Amino acid sequence: MKRTVFILLCCLFPLMAMAQATRPVRGVVFDAQGAPMAGATLTAVGSNDSATSGVDGTFDMMVSPYTKYIEASKEGYLSIRSEVDGSYLVFKLAVDKKYLENKAKAEEAARIAAEEKAKAEEEARLAEERRIAAEKAAAEKAERERVAAEERKRLEEERRIAAEKAAAEKAEQARIAAEKAAAEKARLAEEKRIAAEKAAAEKAEKARLAAEEKARQAEEKRRLEEERRIAAEKAAAEKAEQARLAAEMQKQLEEQTRLANAEQARNMAAQEAAKKAEEERRIAAEKARQAEEARIAAEKAAAEKQKKMEARQAYVKEWKSAEVKGYRSQVEALWSIDFDLTPSYSLHYIGGYQINNYLYVGAGVGLLLHSSAFSTEWYQYRWSKTGNGSPYIALNFVNYPVFGYFRANFANRRLAPFFVLAAGYRFGAKHVFEMPWDRTAYYPTGGVFISPQIGLNFRMTKKADVYIAGGFNIMQMPQFDHSASTMFDAKFYNKFYRGFDLRLGFTF
Repeated sequence: MKRTVFILLCCLFPLMAMAQATRPVRGVVFDAQGAPMAGATLTAVGSNDSATSGVDGTFDMMVSPYTKYIEASKEGYLSIRSEVDGSYLVFKLAVDKKYLENKAKAEEAARIAAEEKAKAEEEARLAEERRIAAEKAAAEKAERERVAAEERKRLEEERRIAAEKAAAEKAEQARIAAEKAAAEKARLAEEKRIAAEKAAAEKAEKARLAAEEKARQAEEKRRLEEERRIAAEKAAAEKAEQARLAAEMQKQLEEQTRLANAEQARNMAAQEAAKKAEEERRIAAEKARQAEEARIAAEKAAAEKQKKMEARQAYVKEWKSAEVKGYRSQVEALWSIDFDLTPSYSLHYIGGYQINNYLYVGAGVGLLLHSSAFSTEWYQYRWSKTGNGSPYIALNFVNYPVFGYFRANFANRRLAPFFVLAAGYRFGAKHVFEMPWDRTAYYPTGGVFISPQIGLNFRMTKKADVYIAGGFNIMQMPQFDHSASTMFDAKFYNKFYRGFDLRLGFTF
């Protein structure tokens, strides 16, 4: 039993302690006129306990037993405190005039800001309308200029057509005048005769008409004076009426001027601001346009440069990739000079096979003319087809070279160096040779030769080239033994001559 009582007391003790932890506070809140105030905040000073007054201004809250003051407050009213003494608390809140003044100022500032914002929006709208009007005026001006240009072009075309027509008409009139000249001359002669006959009659008629004209002029003068008098009277009346109307109009103009000046003064500030904004916008647009034009020009220049570079690369690639293969012919003119400074002239035709862009093999034939053929000195060794000494032509006059031809290009370019090796035999018939002691002998004038060359080739098209080359040549030529003392010892022997040559050729 004791244990049960002890347990019961232990359970009731916390409840009693909790009951002693808070206490109720009740009251009401009024405004300055004594009306109940809803929504007022009641706060226990020194703690977070609070409550809100109801519609009838009353409130009911639980606070700590140590709370001494309750504070009543509301936005726009002065806060007040009341001591908690267990009685029914009554609060009467007075209006905070400073809060109302600040609130009024804030509302006025908000109203002014709203008006300024509306004014700024209106100015922006007017500026936009002026910009649109300016752009429309510019477009209309451009259209007028285009129409004027078309009109000028049409007028120029009409003037050209008129000029051509006038020229044609003038030519036609000149022709007609030329055709009518003779007839007109005869007609004038006839008219002169008729005019001579009519002269007397016309003179009399002119006298009569002059009298009538004088009378008519007098009547016309009288009529004109009457019209001038009537016009002067009418002008005087109109002048008086115009003076009256001018006075009235002057009054109206003065009133309109006064109103216009007032309107102009009112609009001047807005126009100045709009003008400044428009000028700034125009400058910014102009700078942007110039920057865009510079960018477009730079891009265009870069594109042109890239296009030229690509065209050049394609051009070079085309020449490099073009494969030259198959049968090709060459024609070349040759000028040679040996170490004895004796020149000769040749013309060669070469035919062969182009293996690839680098190698070419073939064979050629030609015609060689030695410069001694043009000599007429008695001491030159001569030969004759008939053996009778007529006609005499130099020993080395004509040969016919037949040779093999090998050519190697060092590069596959439009302008490329190359190497050539040519070797063969110069054919010549046996000729009669006149000995110094009036005896004759027969001896061939041909011989073997070899010629290495170095040159430069220029490719004009895919199949046509032109080249120039220089080389060293070794030629076998017959030589008379001048040391022979008798005709029995006289003989020919072969000797190799060395020299240089220069060639100009065309490949196709």
